Amino acid sequence: MIDDKRPRSDTGGFLLKIDDLLAHARFSAVLDAVAEIRATGPLPEALETPLLLARCRALLGLGRWKEVGEIAEKKLSELYALHPDDKRALLEFHIAAGRAVWRIGRPSRAEEHFRAAYHISRWDFEDTAGMLRSRNLLGLCFLSAGEFHRAVGEFARGQLQARDAGLYHEEASFSLNLSIALAKLGRLEEADQGLARARTLFGERGHSRGKVQARLFHAFLLRIAGDLAKADTQVRGALSEAEEHGFEREQIIALEYLGDLALDRHENQSAIESYDRALVHAEKLAPEGDLVPELSRRIAEIHVRIGEPNRALITCERGLRVARRINDRFEEAATYRVMSMAHLLLSHREKAIRTAHEGILQLRKLEALYELTRLLVWAGEILLTGGDAEERRAARDYLWEARSLAMSMKLDHWVERVEKILGVEIASLPVVVPAPEGVSAGSDAPPRGADPGCFKLGVVTQDPRLIDLVRILERASSSRLPILILGETGTGKEALARAAHSLSDRSGHVFVVGHCAALPDGQLDIELFGRDAAGGPGGERARAGLFETAHRGVIFLDEVSELLTAAQAKLLRVIEMGELRRVGGMGLRQVDARVIAASTRDLGGLVRRGLFRDDLYYRLNGIRLEVPPLRERPGDIELIGRYLLERACVQAHKTVTLSESAWAYLMSYAWPGNVRELRNVIDRAVALAQDGDRCRAEAVQVQIPGRNGARHGQAGARGAGRPASADERDMILNALRTHGGNQSEAARSLGGMKRTTLLYKIKKLDIRPEEYGHSTGA
Repeated sequence: MIDDKRPRSDTGGFLLKIDDLLAHARFSAVLDAVAEIRATGPLPEALETPLLLARCRALLGLGRWKEVGEIAEKKLSELYALHPDDKRALLEFHIAAGRAVWRIGRPSRAEEHFRAAYHISRWDFEDTAGMLRSRNLLGLCFLSAGEFHRAVGEFARGQLQARDAGLYHEEASFSLNLSIALAKLGRLEEADQGLARARTLFGERGHSRGKVQARLFHAFLLRIAGDLAKADTQVRGALSEAEEHGFEREQIIALEYLGDLALDRHENQSAIESYDRALVHAEKLAPEGDLVPELSRRIAEIHVRIGEPNRALITCERGLRVARRINDRFEEAATYRVMSMAHLLLSHREKAIRTAHEGILQLRKLEALYELTRLLVWAGEILLTGGDAEERRAARDYLWEARSLAMSMKLDHWVERVEKILGVEIASLPVVVPAPEGVSAGSDAPPRGADPGCFKLGVVTQDPRLIDLVRILERASSSRLPILILGETGTGKEALARAAHSLSDRSGHVFVVGHCAALPDGQLDIELFGRDAAGGPGGERARAGLFETAHRGVIFLDEVSELLTAAQAKLLRVIEMGELRRVGGMGLRQVDARVIAASTRDLGGLVRRGLFRDDLYYRLNGIRLEVPPLRERPGDIELIGRYLLERACVQAHKTVTLSESAWAYLMSYAWPGNVRELRNVIDRAVALAQDGDRCRAEAVQVQIPGRNGARHGQAGARGAGRPASADERDMILNALRTHGGNQSEAARSLGGMKRTTLLYKIKKLDIRPEEYGHSTGA
């Protein structure tokens, strides 16, 4: 029997035993031990709160979220009323309450609890490790709710904080969770890099659970890359280690992954055995936990494979019920693919198509690219079986989108699969296009080292990433999907748009350019959609807008992010319905124009901040091209520079060369204005040189207006019609990249700006750490 006279060491020993049971996920044993000691009589004050907290943690492990939420929030009210100075207890119960309410679908309330825990750790304890634990939980909350970008932001900030503080175990955890979030977004290369860091740190610190978790995630990446043999080796090794150390959750995940691998190899019996074993353990560990919907979806897919669609739908519904209860939006969206498969097997084709479409919409909102790719392929296959021409056209759009996503993730086996469905033979697609403006076919040979195919399209490059973008345009030439081109100002977005037009079956029709940032607000609708004649004497004459002008051709909307909300709604209607209503008009007009949009801004970030319509973003994001800036293509700087120098000399009727020091300067400069800025510098040097001159570095040095002596890595003057905030964002982002993410150095390079001012601007302009990386700087 425990009473107030029990030795302190016994109390400590009992709590250590409870901690050990929690560490090995023996949650039922914890509840039994707590109930047993409570049955012995009144507890010492030193034991009451820790036991209640242990009970909460065990209930969390069992997935009894509602009970935990009620217990923890009631205890918090009591603590704030009677013991407001007991900061340690407040901290722990905020964390327990946050985890519970997050799981029952109250993410805003969970965020409040986690932020409260963060501030207690920071201001009351100055406990960096505690701060980081709260930040990690906040990131996991966002990850589970499908808010992957917010999760990436929290994990990236936590990773940098942990690294700066020398807390390598915490850094490893953040690195692993960041990799998982990046993988959800389809950023697989970055995920692999983060995983490598996590594995190194877990290995160095001898953290057994962390090593098992990292090994399992490595297996996941290997599997989706198509390397099933290596993935199998990693999973079996992780399972063995998890069993050795008694890590129940990791054992369940390992069994789940073994089932996935068997499913990929079409070994249905082996898959169902692995999944069933995993589900038994998961229901015992946490019957309302996050592993149950994952396993339910996988088991349902097996039922579809073996011809039991009704059982598949029942299993899906069970998983959906749990997913919705714990606010797991990703798993909810992913389940629609399996439900669509089951409906098709039941000959409910229309229902299968509607279910797949609903899943596509949800996965697009989440930007879960890998799962979206799988569902797009499935939906494309369904629609191709129909005889309706519109369905087949939609099928090809889905499949081209899937291929584009697979290429962006470098999943070659998925690319090949989609190409087989489409009947595309890569080598058989000719590139026969008219010579672009300014390049005379046959007489203007590509510069040495430039890709000839790209040069025919007016794109001078030797960079593999830019060449890949042109190849994507070649493959998608017959698609009607909109194209979204993202990149900094001056990177050649319009050149790629013109290349897309030249490659398409619309090349014989007009290419129309609309500069959205330069269109006056009062005239924007008229410019884009036209105007009907006004009645009465002196009324305004009717005029066609840019969309009608582009009928049967291509319209390129530059800086589409600058469109006002009303214009965004009209643009969406044109894209989806192929119809518009002129300003002042009554009737609808049919237009058939392929839309290519471009922006220097992060449209996804604008959507999250409510500044750009999400439905328009997902529609524009059919084929997405991200153009790397010139500073990330060092091989292109000299290649393009020599090409521009040669053309400038021809136009000026001069012979001008650059010295080695001039070329060295050009190669070392960061080119915030990209190719446009490089062209201006070279044109100026040729214009000011005498015939036969060999220009030194001084002739090509870049001066920033109003900033004497400004040099490498600093942004140039603001372009006409471009918002100051967008230009300022580019300038700050470029300074951060130039100084390796060191905020102090970046602030000094921006005219001696205070670091606090820079931090304010980083937050205001939504500049995320993953955009520039590295340290925060003291």
